Amino acid sequence: MQGDTLHLLIIDDDTMLRRNISVYFEDSGFFVTQACNGTEGIKLFSQNQPDIVMVDLLMPDTGGLAVVEHVKKTAPYVPVIVISGVNLVDEAVRALKKGAWEFITKPIIDHGVLDHAVKKCLERASFLLERSQYHALLESRLEDHSHELRSTNDQLVRYQQLLRSNSSFVNNLVEAIPSPLYISDKNAVCIDCNKAFCDMLQLDKSEVLGARISDLLAANTTCADAFCSNVFENNNSGDCEITYVGADKRISYYVLYRSSFTNGHEGKVHTLGVLYNITELKAQKEIVAHQAFHDELTTLPNRLYIVNFLREVLEQDSGTTRFCLLFIDLDNFKRINDSLGHDLGDELLKLVAIRLKDIVGTTGKVARVGGDEFLVLLPDVIEEGVISNHAEKLNEVFQQPFYVALHKLHLSVTIGITCYPDDGHDANTLLTRSDIAMYRAKEQKRSSWMRFDRCMLEQVKERLKLERLIREGLERHEFIPYFQPRFDVQSGDIVGAEALVRWIRPDGSVGNPAEFIPVAEETGLVRELGGQVLIDACRQMHAWHEMGNPDLTISVNISAVQFTEDLYDTVSSAIEESGINPVKLELEITETIMMKNLEKTAQILRELAELGVKIVIDDFGTGYSSLYYLKIFPIDILKIDRTFIDGIPEDENDGNIVSAILSMAKQMKLHVVAEGVETDEQLVFLQNHQCEEAQGFLFSKPVAAEEFVLMLGDEKAF
Repeated sequence: MQGDTLHLLIIDDDTMLRRNISVYFEDSGFFVTQACNGTEGIKLFSQNQPDIVMVDLLMPDTGGLAVVEHVKKTAPYVPVIVISGVNLVDEAVRALKKGAWEFITKPIIDHGVLDHAVKKCLERASFLLERSQYHALLESRLEDHSHELRSTNDQLVRYQQLLRSNSSFVNNLVEAIPSPLYISDKNAVCIDCNKAFCDMLQLDKSEVLGARISDLLAANTTCADAFCSNVFENNNSGDCEITYVGADKRISYYVLYRSSFTNGHEGKVHTLGVLYNITELKAQKEIVAHQAFHDELTTLPNRLYIVNFLREVLEQDSGTTRFCLLFIDLDNFKRINDSLGHDLGDELLKLVAIRLKDIVGTTGKVARVGGDEFLVLLPDVIEEGVISNHAEKLNEVFQQPFYVALHKLHLSVTIGITCYPDDGHDANTLLTRSDIAMYRAKEQKRSSWMRFDRCMLEQVKERLKLERLIREGLERHEFIPYFQPRFDVQSGDIVGAEALVRWIRPDGSVGNPAEFIPVAEETGLVRELGGQVLIDACRQMHAWHEMGNPDLTISVNISAVQFTEDLYDTVSSAIEESGINPVKLELEITETIMMKNLEKTAQILRELAELGVKIVIDDFGTGYSSLYYLKIFPIDILKIDRTFIDGIPEDENDGNIVSAILSMAKQMKLHVVAEGVETDEQLVFLQNHQCEEAQGFLFSKPVAAEEFVLMLGDEKAF
């Protein structure tokens, strides 16, 4: 740990994946080190002792399993998260058995999954470390008690030695021993005992002496092992754990130590029994065991409990077991947690747990398996109709608001469902596939729940393949900017262009942006992709300036993933490397991105404005449409979304909206660009309402740089 900063070690031969994960967690305040193979990773681990490790299973040289084994052996309380493809599930299970804490499948669709896994592992590591310290304390106490027992045994040995010579002294010694103690003859009849033994039995000494030990103890005692089965009927030496129910019905736990000895004078065999009370120690151990398998906040079973429970159920399955798992994700919990605070978020999670337990009742199980993730296990449920009813019932329950600290909060859920035995035959497979189904439901947004289908595995494989191809494409610089010209609405001159990414594959085919951009955003690859497009677009525009077109502007889109504190460095670096005049560079940002964190947005935009670049609100009117941000943010240009342009001039409402935007922009001295212009009638409307610029298929589709430069020499578009 670097001071108070958590240290993350990433071990993966995939350079881009390491870089993306590193950037994500560095933004979250982590100190990150990287290794490209297991050998280097083990070396860095030994040198730096990080707080958490992420490792790929399949790497050249030393693989992920060796890393897991090394960490488990040298630092068992350091969490290890294995990251690999779905085709390596068996290897992942081996890694989990060897000591890995979590398994994340590629592609990493949402960095929030990693974030949850890291937080969960760190919480568990903290707990286990505290537990180990607690165990050390218990062991210390146990050693103290063992020392007392050894002292007691030493005293008993001395008692045996003194028995022949000084009975008065021995009687005093026996009474001084705090643990219950008795002496029985060869027939297991009590011939002596101390007061502690009488107190345990709640009998007078006169009632104890002469009674058989079995009559005194057996009726109220159960034994923990075979040795104890007739412990009160024989004179064998040894020890065992017993459970004793007193006359007051209180349950106590003892370890019974017995030793046979021979009276030297008479040659008679006697048995000495000492009962050491371990009730408190046992209770403490049970508390620790409960904490290991339950969530501290909600008291629900945790993921470890569910995995172990499922393993036991499946091991005992004779072919008749049936159940389904519902993996539940709270859709907007993170927003509530971030905006209202973690204390309120914790209270909300407690209420969610209560609501889930109420709906499931005693027929199933509810567990908390992640920060905002829960699991419901329903036995004897695999029929599609019954599953559907349960899922819909859960949705209905969450439509009711939660009341926390005077706040009325609304949560929605997304549910992924797997069934045994149809969807998997082991605990980890069932959990992983329910997680996959949940994310698929989130992506499609057609339903709040989805049953796992094996075609999802193919979709995951295809997604993995696409992610790999994107990474390779970035390395080979296959992503290039195309340019859609922007025209002065009144003169018809080209005044600038919007840079739009195109993927030109080695075989000459063009990748579909609708397919690869979402994957790039979800995996974080859009950072590098956007950076490449930005620098290439700036270089190209600078070249056109040098060719005699100094007034042209270039507009580049910025995604939500790129909109972070390091955006300033990315943009300033592109300006410096390309030589472009910063006032000719425009950055397009959507309303939705801007409104996520007003303070952070204002800071980033002010820094960019100081560079001289222009800030463009993209798709204006389709997001929050708050006039407030036009006041507090350094905005230069508004782009009217095509959804409004499509309807003009026929749709009166669209026409009024466009007219109002143009009028407002003029009053606020903002430049306006209309995008998606496709008809002459739309162009005439924009000319009549004094719109400055327009772009769209009426003028030109996005074209390669070579074609764009030819358009600069053509006659005016209209």
